[in-house]
Amino acid sequence: MFRAKGRLLRACISLGLAVLGVGVTVRVLTGGVAAQSAAGATSDPGHTVPYQLPFGAGPYLPSQVTSDFSGFLKPTEIPSATYCARCHAGVHAQWRQSAHANSFRTPWYLKNVQELATTKGVAYTRHCEGCHNPAAVFTGALTEGSTVARPNDDDGVTCMVCHSIRGVSSTKGIGSYVMGQPAVMVDARGVAVPGLPSDREILAHLDWHKNAVMQPIYKTPEFCGSCRKAAIPKMLNDYKWLRTFSTYDEWQQSSWSRETPMTFYAKTAVSTCQTCHMPLEPNSDKASHDGTASSHRWLGANTAVATQYGYDEQSRRLEAYLRDDKLQVDIFGLTVERNGKAQQFTPGSLVAPLGTTGFTVLPGDAVRVDVVIRNKGIGHTLVPELRDFYESWLDFEVKDDTGRTVYRSGGQDENHAVDPDARTYTLRIVNRDGKSVDHHEVWKTYVKAYDATISPGRSDVVRYRFRVPETSKGVTVTASVRYRRFRKTFVDWVFDDKPNSPDRFPTVTMATGSFHITAGLNQPRRADTLAPDLTDQLRWNNYGIGMLDRQQFAEAVDAFKHVVALDAKYEPGYVNVAIAEYSRGRYVDALAWIDRSAQLAPIDPRAMYYKGLSLRWQTRYDEAVAALAPVAEQYPRFRQVYQELGYIYMVQRRFAESKAEYEKVLGIDPDDPTTHRWLGPVLAALGDRAGAEREAAVAAQVTDDRSAGWVAQKFWREHLNVASESMPTHTFAQTGLMDDSDVHRMLNLQNPPSYIWVEHY
Repeated sequence: MFRAKGRLLRACISLGLAVLGVGVTVRVLTGGVAAQSAAGATSDPGHTVPYQLPFGAGPYLPSQVTSDFSGFLKPTEIPSATYCARCHAGVHAQWRQSAHANSFRTPWYLKNVQELATTKGVAYTRHCEGCHNPAAVFTGALTEGSTVARPNDDDGVTCMVCHSIRGVSSTKGIGSYVMGQPAVMVDARGVAVPGLPSDREILAHLDWHKNAVMQPIYKTPEFCGSCRKAAIPKMLNDYKWLRTFSTYDEWQQSSWSRETPMTFYAKTAVSTCQTCHMPLEPNSDKASHDGTASSHRWLGANTAVATQYGYDEQSRRLEAYLRDDKLQVDIFGLTVERNGKAQQFTPGSLVAPLGTTGFTVLPGDAVRVDVVIRNKGIGHTLVPELRDFYESWLDFEVKDDTGRTVYRSGGQDENHAVDPDARTYTLRIVNRDGKSVDHHEVWKTYVKAYDATISPGRSDVVRYRFRVPETSKGVTVTASVRYRRFRKTFVDWVFDDKPNSPDRFPTVTMATGSFHITAGLNQPRRADTLAPDLTDQLRWNNYGIGMLDRQQFAEAVDAFKHVVALDAKYEPGYVNVAIAEYSRGRYVDALAWIDRSAQLAPIDPRAMYYKGLSLRWQTRYDEAVAALAPVAEQYPRFRQVYQELGYIYMVQRRFAESKAEYEKVLGIDPDDPTTHRWLGPVLAALGDRAGAEREAAVAAQVTDDRSAGWVAQKFWREHLNVASESMPTHTFAQTGLMDDSDVHRMLNLQNPPSYIWVEHY
């Protein structure tokens, strides 16, 4: 009867919205809660105020969560974590220390979400709470003046939230999961049994319990991706749709998923979110099998929760996890400048790889050191997700043989703030006025002015210039990747801290590399700090990848040529040269290198993909399709190949085929801006006017607002350190060796070059 009433009420809501427009408030049926009577009373004392629907008929918007039940749940219909702990004490103990269990109650989250509620209204917080506090969303508590009981707030993403999810509605994220009616057991027919059965009942029918709380979707990355991918919709920021983070997409397009051929280092097996974050661990509770169960600590990067609540075991495990071969730091090469001129030790003047090449450095020489940081053990970016208020940076220090610091970039001041000129892996977002958004008020986001990270399997090259002291006998250079959960300015805002307050959360050193430079002749030697597997071939390859991502294509070509010179049978090296040549528009050269790779591996799908791209740019469309089609068949989740085929078919006026390819892309990423941009004209050519208009409207929302780049430039003019770091050719330099002329030229251009345009956050 309740479900029938729910359908009737939704019909009434839809009719009312159609007549009155968005923003009406109605009395909403909840789990056992009756609609408002003619006298204005409700049968459930928990729902005594109108439930706001400012975004249309969807009661959970702006979150993308949905449910397979009508109306809302009663708070008592969601079993507490302590109820589950009676049989699952071991898992519960892990979960209690996790970010999931504390997703709502932490002071930084509460202050931030309260800021949203105060600024925009409680209804807007549903955007956040769909993932941070689902119980509040599904009980209808998130409306102005709500009196709905909230017993689950301290449990955040409690046990029966995840274990009541029945599926994933899409890969759009922002909570794109389907919540089911919570049930601890089903009966013999598979029908959910309401209420809280006794331990005896559960133990007598463990299969009924398992059927109620375990679904195949839980073992998929899409399950995690429903909250590990997010965007700011127009209804939240009154501007346009903006992508915030795409951890799921980063994984899906990496070697870890094995769903794409585009990776530089292939893996032999698929690794999912659960592989890394829920490994089997010893556990003696009733969830265990052979004495082990999947970890519910979800070890990752959230060191703040464990520190805040004194979870010592979680802190210890987290720090060990972050240091466990996730990154690799290589002091790769150097260039010596004497009397203002580079010394020509090798073509291009770069001495590399350090440790296997001899060189001479004299006191007084200026030295540029190239450091390579490789993301080798993370299935997504460093740092993932909302990195606008997290911090990771490269701490580079040069010390002479007496231990005196000669130069440092990336230290911390007395207030624990990171050197503003350091190489940072973070995000800087700004509002419409070009001012920094420092407190994670994402609804104020207009554009991102800086975004630096390292994608899985890729590398970053960072350059430093310093002068060897005249009296020095030698110097040691050390580079360390450091990480802490929050930027100090954000922490100070949350806790109202004053300058020089203690640093509340730990800074973790994730990886370190060092190299000693003797003043004089340096004989070839194997660097003591290098990992045994860090061969010269691998070092050149990592350097080439970093140069490619830095848009230094000629240097990338040179690096990858070193790779194949060291091992003529390493087929991926030839493809890497082709990619670098393709990236600088030399399609004929790219095809020649692909032909060389084919002599070793005739059907390398990565080579075939870039062959197709090179042929497409030469308008050799049929040949391009012949190269790309087998790649699409081998990798059915490889979105870029469908984009290329869709574009080629569109140019060839094969519109039905083009539509089919673009729809495949949207099946993987429903918000893909390139696809929405071109699918509209394709539908128009097919006579689908309504579809074309729909796609045009979506494209206008998801495509970057190019004019917003001028707002980013306004921010850069006031923060030259950020502008400098945004330059692909930037070198960090000791005082007196800095050259910011390229930055000043960039900021004074009437029409900035395309490479400095920033994408939206």
